[in-house]
This record gives sequence, C-alpha cells and structure tokens, in this order.
Amino acid sequence: MNMDAEALTEASVDSEIAVIGAGPAGISVALELGRNGHEVVLVESGGRQFSAETQALGDAEVDPHRHAPMNESTRRQIGGASAIWGGRCIPYDPIDFARRPYIPDSDWPVTFDQVEPYFEKTSDYFRSGRPVFNLHEIEDLQPKTIVPGLPDGDVLNSDLERWSLPTNFGHEYRDELAQSPRIRVLQGLTCTEIELNPEGSHVVGALCKTTRSTRPVRLSARIFVIACGGVETTRLLLASNRVHRDGIGGASGKLGRYYMGHISGRIARVQFTTPPKETVYGLDRDIDGTYIRRRFSFSAEFQRKKEMTNVIGFLSNPDIANPDHHNGVLSFAYLALASPAGRFFVADALRKAAMKSDGAGAWPAHLKNLLRDPFRTLSFIPTFGYKRFIARRKVPGFFQYSASNRYLLHYHGEQVPNPESRIKLSEERDALGMNRVEIDFRYSEQDVDGIMKAHQHWDEYLREHGVGQLEYLDDQPRESVWNQAADGFHQVGTTRMAEKATDGVVDPHGRVHGTDNLFIASSSNFVTSGQANSTFMIVAFALRMIDHIRKGDLLR
Repeated sequence: MNMDAEALTEASVDSEIAVIGAGPAGISVALELGRNGHEVVLVESGGRQFSAETQALGDAEVDPHRHAPMNESTRRQIGGASAIWGGRCIPYDPIDFARRPYIPDSDWPVTFDQVEPYFEKTSDYFRSGRPVFNLHEIEDLQPKTIVPGLPDGDVLNSDLERWSLPTNFGHEYRDELAQSPRIRVLQGLTCTEIELNPEGSHVVGALCKTTRSTRPVRLSARIFVIACGGVETTRLLLASNRVHRDGIGGASGKLGRYYMGHISGRIARVQFTTPPKETVYGLDRDIDGTYIRRRFSFSAEFQRKKEMTNVIGFLSNPDIANPDHHNGVLSFAYLALASPAGRFFVADALRKAAMKSDGAGAWPAHLKNLLRDPFRTLSFIPTFGYKRFIARRKVPGFFQYSASNRYLLHYHGEQVPNPESRIKLSEERDALGMNRVEIDFRYSEQDVDGIMKAHQHWDEYLREHGVGQLEYLDDQPRESVWNQAADGFHQVGTTRMAEKATDGVVDPHGRVHGTDNLFIASSSNFVTSGQANSTFMIVAFALRMIDHIRKGDLLR
C-alpha cells in the first residue's frame, strides 16, 4: 500500500520492520522482507516524482571542485539515486577484501566468498543478466579480447562490467510495492532522529516529519533499517545525539570519518598498432541481451607486488564538446546535450561532465562537422534514439570507431581510506529543523600514485606485447589527475564496518555497534571503495544483511 504521509490520520505508525529510505537498498530490503511474510513500513522523504523543495533538505556544504552538489548526486524520491543512475553494475574484487598492509585502514571483517553468493539475486534486482563478470566465462565472446595478441597476465583485458536496463527501482518495483499486503510505503515523510532507550542500546522509535506541513509522526518497530544513502545515513546517526553525544555508533570516533569515493578521469590515449577493425572499442551483448563492456585491470598478484591501489580503465570517445574530433555524430551529441532539451536525455551531472572541454562552445565548428558527415549522422539519430529511449533494455551510451585506432583511456580507481576525509554536522538547519552537514572530502598522494602507476604498467604491458602504447594528453599528467579528482556520487566509508566496536560503526552484518535492533544498508558501511561504483554492492550487502536478520532471534 502506498500513501502520502500528509494523508496520515495517526501520529504514530507501528510495524514489524521500519525501513528508512526507498532507494535500491531500501526497496530491496522491503521487498525481501515482505515476500517472506514480514510486515514492513518503507519511509521515503520524497514522492514518486522529483521535487526541488524536498531535494533541498539534503543540501550540504561542499568544495565544488572536489565534491558534486547533493542535488546532482542524490535523489529524495521513490527509487532514490537509481532515478539518475546510468546502470553500470560491477562487484568488488576479491583483492578488495584481502589484507593489503600498504593501504592503511583497509582491513574488512568479511571476505569476498561471504558476499559473492548474493550476486545472483542482486543481478536479478538490477535486471543485469547473469552475475558473470569475466570474458572467459562467456563462451560466445571468449576469443574477443580488446585487441588481438594481448593476453591476460599482469594486466587483464577480460574483466567485464554489466549494465542494468537501467533499472529505476521506483518504476520497476512500483506495482509490487503498491500491491504487497505486507509493505506500507509512506512517501513525503522525513526521518529526523532515531530515538534510543536511556541505556542507548535499543531503538524505541524514529521521529519523522511530513515534508510539506512538518507534522510530526513517530515510527515504532522491532527492527529499524536505515537506507538513506551514504551522506544522509551518516547525517541521521550524527543528529541522533540525545543519548550518545557523538551520535549513534559514534563511540569509536569513526562515525563520519573515512569518507571515500573514487578518483576518475582521463590523462592519456591508447594508440594501438593492431588492425583497427579488430579493436573491441565499445559495448557488446550477453546471451540475454545485457550490455557489457571490457576493461583493462590488473591481477591481484601484480597489485600486491607493486603495492597498487585497485584501478581499471576502459576505452572512451574523444571529448564530445571539443569539435576538433571532426566527427558529426559526436558534434550532434554535444549540440543535443547543450540544447534546452539536454536535461531530458541524461542525468544533469552526466550532461555537465560531457560539456566540459577546453574547446567547448564552438557551435559553428560543430555545425561544420555535421555538414561534413551528414549521412552517418542522420542514420545514427533514429537508431540510437530507439535503443536509448524506446527499447526495453536501453543502450547505456555510444562509442565511435577510430580509423586511426586511437582511443581515450578513462581510468577509475579506488580512494585510500583517510580519517581526515569526513562528514560533520553544521550549525545551519534545513526547513525541518535538522542540522545540515559539512563535507570535508579529501584525496591523497597515494590516490594519485595509484593512477600514475596504473598508466605506467598499462603502457609497459602494451609495448611488451607489441600491440600499442599510451600517449599522455599533456606533459603534466600527475597534475591533471589532481585537477580531475572529484566525486560525491559514490558515498563510501562513513559508517565503516568492523568486527569490534572500537574500530568502526557497524558490525559485519550492518548492525550498529552497541544497539540490538538498528541496521545500516548503505555504501557508508564499506571499508574501502574498490574500483567499482558502489550501487551493485549496496544491494548485495543488503540482501546478506536480511538473511542474517531473518536467521536471528529478532523476528521470532
């Protein structure tokens, strides 16, 4: 049952389980519990559609050069950030969970083998096909590496990323949520404080306010699951400080610290020397129609030997905003995104990223590219338009063939845990009276070192096998890495997982240390950020958490 919280007649809502936040994690948790016979109330600050007024409740103080505005990186609505998500599905790697002494504060209290069994069900939720993430496990694609003559060794070119439909959880699961007799969805209700018993060991309620009228509503439940996204989950714990001065889970001093995302950008091109038409430069499709893409990565043994952070790379188009590419299709894409209708084509953050270029804005030059290549451009528009906007399984993007066999190399790497990179409450309050947060998001020299090492070893490996080499875009690549270092979309680490309460905020199953009925389903639990964006793994860990809850005593 779905209900706007403004229509509630009662001042309190009781349920067996209260789930706060209706993004991918919250919806997955609610559905799993509801399907297994448990009564659930699922609370979401926003509604079915985006509301700028509601979104503004999550505004935070950030460094705009390093951290995206919260209104671009999050969504307060049913479906959460999946409403603006591109659909890339990637799991963490085994090495992310392994002990790496050269990366400080990186020890996980769980293993890859304990989480991997949940990948299949996670893939089902994302509609991303089989949980197969390596080329050698897909028989019909096995011979096709990125370029001929490049084997897997220290460098791998067989790892895959998969793509969701992309799945907007608010749309995909709307009917099941509405028709479930055991799930009650309350939209337009914002949780502002978690209420503990006097001993601080048990949650007795969640204090909420209706988004528009700010009318108070209290949630009561046997179990509470917070799934508000990385920053908002941490904000709620910090703000719930009536019993524990440092917030719920703050006794270790780790709450709000170790804020991580990823370090990403482009500092080099790959010039292959192999036949151009044999380069696999774009997307392929699995047997079930799922889009997949090959990536460059490194073996676990090589990462340990060279003391590297986990970094991957993939081939990319030239900057579409710079008309020097002389490509009509790319110029059409730029003009479409730069137009007033551009915000309807992709999420605003992705659109803004595509607009960035030293040569951006040269409209006459882009128009000249269109006139230079009219037939290919005109044939591209309806084909791509259908695949992107009409087909059930939508293509995540497009990639242009390079006759010169030269492609930009986009890197995406983990950020090393840093206790000084953090989130804390500010004095400013939002429209509901809740303290906003200040975000002090920091990169380190080790983050940049990881990117530079990756490029060095990619270049050496390509040359060793006689298939190509890297060409840096300028003579200061390290400075370019620093200039491009920014995130805010992958919110990791601020309620970090640890075996002991002295070392973190939640235990290996997501339960907040010191409480018996409060769980966190968020990437804020993650100890490291890995090479993967966090969406897929959030749901995998949430499903593992639900198994633990159902096998325990709390629901008996």
